[in-house]
Amino acid sequence: MRRWVPAFVTTLVALTCLAAPVCAQVAPKAKDKDASVLLAEPKTPTALFDAVVLMSDLERPNLALQYLEQLLTQDLDDQTLLKIRDKHGPGQFLRLANDRRLHPFSVDLLDKMNAAFRRYAGDPARMDALIAQLKGTPEQREVAIIQLRSTGSVAVPRMLTTIAATASPNERDSLIYALTRLGKPIVPALIGALDSPSEQIRSVGLEALGGLGSDSTQPYLYYFAFSEKQPPGIRQVAKQALARLQRGDAKKAHEVTSFGASTQLEKLAILHFRNEYEWLLDDNGKVELWSWDRKANKLTSWIVDPKTASLMTGSQLARQALELSPERERLQGLYLALRLAFDAHLAGPGNPLPAEPGSTYATAVEAGPEVTLSALEVSLKHHNAIAALAALEILSQTGSRRLLDNRNGQASPLMMALNSPSFAVQFAAASAILQFDPETSFRGSQRVVDILKRALNDSGSRQALAIDPNGERGATTGSYLATIGYEPLTAESGQDGFKLAVDRGDIALIIVHAACINWSLTQTIANIRADARTAGIPIVIYGPENIEPKVARLLMDYPLVAFTTEGDVSIKRGVEQFLARIEVPTAAAENRGERIRSAGFWFAHIASGRRTEVFDISSAEDVLFESTAAAEVGINGVIGLGAIATPGAQERLQEIATTVSRPPKLREAAALQLALHIQKHGVLLSKDKVVALKSASDAAQEPDVRRALTAVVGSFKPVPQRVTELLNSIPEPTLAKPEE
Repeated sequence: MRRWVPAFVTTLVALTCLAAPVCAQVAPKAKDKDASVLLAEPKTPTALFDAVVLMSDLERPNLALQYLEQLLTQDLDDQTLLKIRDKHGPGQFLRLANDRRLHPFSVDLLDKMNAAFRRYAGDPARMDALIAQLKGTPEQREVAIIQLRSTGSVAVPRMLTTIAATASPNERDSLIYALTRLGKPIVPALIGALDSPSEQIRSVGLEALGGLGSDSTQPYLYYFAFSEKQPPGIRQVAKQALARLQRGDAKKAHEVTSFGASTQLEKLAILHFRNEYEWLLDDNGKVELWSWDRKANKLTSWIVDPKTASLMTGSQLARQALELSPERERLQGLYLALRLAFDAHLAGPGNPLPAEPGSTYATAVEAGPEVTLSALEVSLKHHNAIAALAALEILSQTGSRRLLDNRNGQASPLMMALNSPSFAVQFAAASAILQFDPETSFRGSQRVVDILKRALNDSGSRQALAIDPNGERGATTGSYLATIGYEPLTAESGQDGFKLAVDRGDIALIIVHAACINWSLTQTIANIRADARTAGIPIVIYGPENIEPKVARLLMDYPLVAFTTEGDVSIKRGVEQFLARIEVPTAAAENRGERIRSAGFWFAHIASGRRTEVFDISSAEDVLFESTAAAEVGINGVIGLGAIATPGAQERLQEIATTVSRPPKLREAAALQLALHIQKHGVLLSKDKVVALKSASDAAQEPDVRRALTAVVGSFKPVPQRVTELLNSIPEPTLAKPEE
């Protein structure tokens, strides 16, 4: 399905930005002047452009560049530029702009010409004159239509307001027919006009779409045909338009029904939500998006990136679907997810969502956690990490333990989020669950601990695993992945790759050759998807082009699996496009640091009270000990170690408490945790370590550290004889000499 996005008038304006990327390059200086081959040097702008074209045709780029530079020093008003354009055609400007030898001057000239033509094409007086000719003789009307068609979507706003104000039915029909003669490129502008508050303009847009639209246009008409919020006249016009598109006859409007309308709108909204809608892009990768400007009260176009266009359009479609089926919980979740994604996209990575009264965030909080849980479910199903993160942020504040229960016979979306392809989503889900402070163990409790471990030990690097039976080819593939920001790992069998992914827990991407052995390709993918620790890792299958049909079934049966052909360029492009589509946000350094601090806090939180009965953190012993070297999480790491009932944890607390090079506050915290650990689990230290503790206690210089270490020594519960010795060592009581 493809939504046509028109550019301005001509091919030239449609290609305005083709050379734009090179404008960002450092402008080269014109080369040393060559001797002219012309009999007379050009002076006027027209003559200079003639010379540029001639020198380009003669393969004399230095001379062409010289004449271009001279041309751009002239006073190039719009009339002069349009005169040159009429003589040479728009393609000549584009051809020169594509010649890198003529940069930056050829690009500057293209920009100037395009700007002049936009001003000319959109001139209200000219537009009114052409529209007036539509009411003239057949010959005048045909000439006007040709010129308006060359103007493209720019003509639509003026024509809509003119037609809407026309009282004569015959004249109105004639103008609408002329509007449809402008062709498919104006369809997006007509769809944008449907958002107008004017019933007359909406009616004109609907009629024109009935004559100009296609199957892909129909969903944009459903809301206007079946919504009770639309006036009866609009509903009838929309049904007639649908009848023309579906049955070829507007008189069959009575046969048009609302069956499946909200479902079709939902499907199209989901396509936008998944960022899979095929916009027609300009050469800068942008979309011309038409909508009604409420402030200016007119139809306007914006040049935006495809994601912004899809989130805006998808939000509108989901809202329309919800108005047609207001009781459907799934549509509520989809609409909220799209709006949260849009707000998060505009706010930018790492920035908070707008939370003022009336915002999406505030509305979701007021609506209660169930609709946000639905939004999370939709976001996870369609791999929109941005929306999932926003939903989890809200749930962490509004949710409760009951949200962990199964939902509609399936695992809670919060449990599903623990295995998202995005580690940021995994961590947000784990944090939300910990915020609920569950009192009993549940199926995902160990997964929460695994996520905290990974966060606490996050180096900031992205790991990718290449599984290939050919070691040399696998290493080469790994090097390709390194060029796009991954630290590559390799395995030569599916089984080895699976074990590596499970053991490490920090792999963000798996790329598997189609000739995988010792588990076949199918077995390897099935096992990776079956294990909770690897279920959310994106997988790319690669191999020769002729293997794609054979793996197509795997792409259908398993989520987050894609195929790309072998080779440097193919693999890099395939991986980047796949990850861009499923929106796996990469963590900025500041976000990673915040996650590390949060993970330390949550470990300390779990260690407090009886939470270790819900979350078994014993597997985190190594990670917690390593974290004590970091100032921002060191004490929390010590607290976490204190809750692990193993000899290893007790020994590590002893090591921290007795190491003079450690910060005093950390040593004090470790000693206090060690004393509690010994009281709870007994002395698990070797004799040498006990002796070291006593020596450290005697040698400690800082009073707080000495006091804490003394408490540890006291926790050893010495035999009665030793107690007597200690008591006898206390100095005799004395009084200070009285003052005379």
